[in-house]
Amino acid sequence: MAEPGPMTAADFEARYRRDPDPWAYTSSAYERDKYAATLEACGEGPFTAALELGGSIGVFSTLLAFRCRSLVTIDASVTAVTVARRRLARRRSVTVIAGTIPQDIPRREYDLVVASEILYYLTGSQLDDTLDVVRDCTRAGARLVAVHWRPAGPDRPLDAATVHDRLRGLPWLARVAADETGDYLLDVLERR
Repeated sequence: MAEPGPMTAADFEARYRRDPDPWAYTSSAYERDKYAATLEACGEGPFTAALELGGSIGVFSTLLAFRCRSLVTIDASVTAVTVARRRLARRRSVTVIAGTIPQDIPRREYDLVVASEILYYLTGSQLDDTLDVVRDCTRAGARLVAVHWRPAGPDRPLDAATVHDRLRGLPWLARVAADETGDYLLDVLERR
């Protein structure tokens, strides 16, 4: 049997078709705790325009939406996006997009970008391209909140430490806060 490789958009779609909540977003204590820490890291808002990368089935999006005048959330799985659209249907300020990162990120000006357990699924060049888009779509003072599960895995080209080291090393971002547990790394960075 072949070793599993990095997850593709098709792999994510297949996983959501097999299980509508494959990472237990609605029931996991880990997810609840991470959501609370991520929301605290985002700040109270209100944010004029926020972007959530890898919004999945919209569980965190629902919490984040209350702090945003406008929220765009993007995920590569059409099945996950369908669930997220149902979950967020009453939130007219939320746009849920089926698309890949970075190609399909809407080019707008955001004052908050959230990347929760998504950037390590990108290759090094995809991460660079994504961060270029984030840089181009934010202005001075915009906040980037990144949180990633620490253990490496064969389904992710990068690990949390690599992603966060890369973020911390970008000259256009200043690290303003951080949190880490045995499970995840969390960084709050501001656009210079």
